[in-house]
Amino acid sequence: MGVPGDMNLELLDYVKEVPGLKWIGNANELNAAYAADGYARIKGCPGVLVTTMGVGELSAINGIGGAYTEQVKVIHVVGTTPRAAQEKRLMIHHCMGPNPDHKIYEKMSAPVRCAHAWLDDEKTVLSEIDRVIRQCWIDSLPVYLFVPMDMVRLPVSIAALNTSVDISHPVNVVNEDSTVQKIKDAVVRAKRPVVLVDCLTARHEATKEARELCDLLDLPIFTTPMGKTIVDETHSRYCGVYNGSVSYPGIKEEVEGSDCVLNLGPLLSDSNSGGHTRQIDPKHVILIEPAGCTVFGEQAKDVYLRPLLCKLLVALKDAQLPKRPNPTLPPLPQGPDKTAPQVRQNYIWKRIGRFSRPGDIVIGECGTAQFGLSEATFASKATYVTQLYYGSIGYSVPCCLGAGLAQSEMQSEGKVASGGRLILVVGDGSLQLTVQEIGTIIKQGLKPIIFLINNDGYTIERAIHGPDEAYNDITTWDHRHMLQFLGARDGAQCTRQVRTKEEMETVLDSAEFVDKAPSHIQLLEVFMDRLDIPWRLAKQIEIVNERMRKEDPVLIGRNEV
Repeated sequence: MGVPGDMNLELLDYVKEVPGLKWIGNANELNAAYAADGYARIKGCPGVLVTTMGVGELSAINGIGGAYTEQVKVIHVVGTTPRAAQEKRLMIHHCMGPNPDHKIYEKMSAPVRCAHAWLDDEKTVLSEIDRVIRQCWIDSLPVYLFVPMDMVRLPVSIAALNTSVDISHPVNVVNEDSTVQKIKDAVVRAKRPVVLVDCLTARHEATKEARELCDLLDLPIFTTPMGKTIVDETHSRYCGVYNGSVSYPGIKEEVEGSDCVLNLGPLLSDSNSGGHTRQIDPKHVILIEPAGCTVFGEQAKDVYLRPLLCKLLVALKDAQLPKRPNPTLPPLPQGPDKTAPQVRQNYIWKRIGRFSRPGDIVIGECGTAQFGLSEATFASKATYVTQLYYGSIGYSVPCCLGAGLAQSEMQSEGKVASGGRLILVVGDGSLQLTVQEIGTIIKQGLKPIIFLINNDGYTIERAIHGPDEAYNDITTWDHRHMLQFLGARDGAQCTRQVRTKEEMETVLDSAEFVDKAPSHIQLLEVFMDRLDIPWRLAKQIEIVNERMRKEDPVLIGRNEV
């Protein structure tokens, strides 16, 4: 991914020389970072973007910040000025101010990376690349490689290429063995154990092990909003989404009333914990984190999520595990607008869930979609992607590009079954930030089904504060021409608009939506009321507002987060 610039052009010449490596040009560097993030989440290996120093490098940094926050493997390669120009501090374009420090931008990216290297010494360049790539894998965080223009043509020994990069975790075996035994003892003794799966399980490549563990334990399974689809939602033991007080009736009580919550890959952000209303007793939870584990309050360092799960699977195989049925949960509330003919919240998200098929990838945009899609029950082997913690609006469209490229590669390599579709759910407001990347999606031959939720502006912001304020309005676009304008030959024929459930059902039953793989990109624009929001969003806003009022009485009577 990336954007060409004069300081990376010669470097880009070598991309086509590497078998299996392909250049994907983006509309801008921010989109390239989002796309690399999406690629990494699906492929399970680092997504890579290439920019030029300064202007391109800084344009991408917001996307890199999101990858850092949500622990996604991304390698950012930056083409820079030649070494001599750096030493002389020459005033070259893309530099900053008089007597410029050509490495000043490297300091700006320090908080959003776990490692970096300047490839400015041919004697150490290969070992430095290996060091940085290893750290990217181990920490599942972004890294930077800075490449001066004059380094690109220099020959180096290829001997190092004969040795694979060591990406094994630096495990403290004594701590790991002790932790495995403690977890085993805790699970065996438990009377009401449950499994709670969260997103860092997938970020640290432990999805396979987590699924095997759930099958072996045969206990009730819950996920967080960010952990959806790590365990199949068709699994007989899957019981729903736990999100603190923003959970369906009975789920919060069941999880928080457990005497042993086996919590895999937790990420305790606000919207992933019901506005910080998660109340699981530390004495009753086993936190298996990327680089540590806490068993009922007792911490162990230098144990790592995936290796620990591998060892735990072996230890539990012959254990006398507790037997317990799924809990009996109250019936799901129907919502006040169940019989309304218009497309409303209690219909659309569950309908998208039913629309999903095995192998589908579903990308949910920041905003109402993120809260609404917790209502969806996705098909077996579907994958759900969203950026709920960092929450950068516009993320989903370029992410869809990266995810689609990864899906296409994996299907051609036989790593996943063919037939899985690419589904994007995005709002009219978020779309306007990164819409250009739909052109790249079309150029690359990807054929996503796009659900465009048109609720006339920034509905999530209206719900938080200022429902009628001008700052929550956007320019009205005529989306009927969007696909064609961005390069789709049959764009007009592939665009549909619906306002009622009946109209939406007709579209979803049509050939292009029913067939296993669409022959063209599809856009379904769904018109919804500007103040119609998911109940989970309304509940979280209520929780946060109430907390703020208690902390600051001046806020009483005001609607803000």
